[in-house]
Amino acid sequence: MTLDLDQVRRDVPPCTGLAWFAGEPLALVAASGEPTDAAWPSWDAVAAAAPALLRDGPVASPEVLLRTPAALLLLCERADGVVAVVVTASAAGTGMALVQARMAVSHVTTQLDAAVAG
Repeated sequence: MTLDLDQVRRDVPPCTGLAWFAGEPLALVAASGEPTDAAWPSWDAVAAAAPALLRDGPVASPEVLLRTPAALLLLCERADGVVAVVVTASAAGTGMALVQARMAVSHVTTQLDAAVAG
């Protein structure tokens, strides 16, 4: 499976980091950029935290948004793994940053679907 996460980052400029994790425990399959916040020092830290955030929290959800003053981390669980997107916080606000992060997830999901179909 070939993912062009660099292209997704170019398509969604506020996206500073993007990763695809799969397996149990989650392992990094592909990444572009790095998490840009001290709260998420590496993709390994994101992979370690993702299962608890997505599945073990007070409300299990296939999508979790974590926010710091400088960045947002969106975790989206898919059938075969987890997509993580880091976008910089902007003057446009959290809502716009969330839309941009979801756009990046959509691009990755499209690539994953094409890889499975092809």
